[in-house]
Amino acid sequence: MKQKLDSFLGKMEPALLALGFGFLGIYAFQVLAEPEQTLYEATSVAQAAIYLVFLADLVLRVISAGRELTTLQGVLSFLKTNWLAIAAAMLPAFRAFRVFGALLVLRGFAPFFKTRASRVGLVVGVSLPLTLFTASIAILEAERGVAGSNINSFGDAIWWSVASVTTVGYGDRYPVTPDGRLVASLLMVVGIGLFSALTALLAAWVLEGRKLEEDKERSENE
Repeated sequence: MKQKLDSFLGKMEPALLALGFGFLGIYAFQVLAEPEQTLYEATSVAQAAIYLVFLADLVLRVISAGRELTTLQGVLSFLKTNWLAIAAAMLPAFRAFRVFGALLVLRGFAPFFKTRASRVGLVVGVSLPLTLFTASIAILEAERGVAGSNINSFGDAIWWSVASVTTVGYGDRYPVTPDGRLVASLLMVVGIGLFSALTALLAAWVLEGRKLEEDKERSENE
């Protein structure tokens, strides 16, 4: 039973990746296109259906783990292996944390990033662009049309996201709503984490390469 379930979950990975992009695409469409109410509600239903698939994926993973979750070591191992699936299934459900919709896409990429080099690629090539894009959509949704707001177009939102995630903060664009400030706070924390992770991974990569060269030189001298 467990083997069949694990096999099924493995086969679902490409579908989850496509659904993650679909979820984010629908969110972007709702904010940028500002569709009429009927279409907005229809896309919201599709978005909810996609989210339920990710939730079902997490439930199946819990079922697959079975008795392993009855021990502390098993729980910790499950959390270590499936933390991204847990975050993807939990955080986007809360409207205040809609900026974490990017996690649904990252969840689909997870199986393809298992080596150190691929993790660097995950941070640089996937996580950072997704975070910037999703934060831009979220801040635009929160700020557009609000009295006193200076973020009223997607261009403004992108500029604000780049300035915020790098912690530069030029101050020409800033949120004025509670939701916008929440998005800003999350983006700055995520930005610090991403750049810290990137620095650590690159440093480890360089040190590992240097160690391999030293070992090679030592073996040649011997």
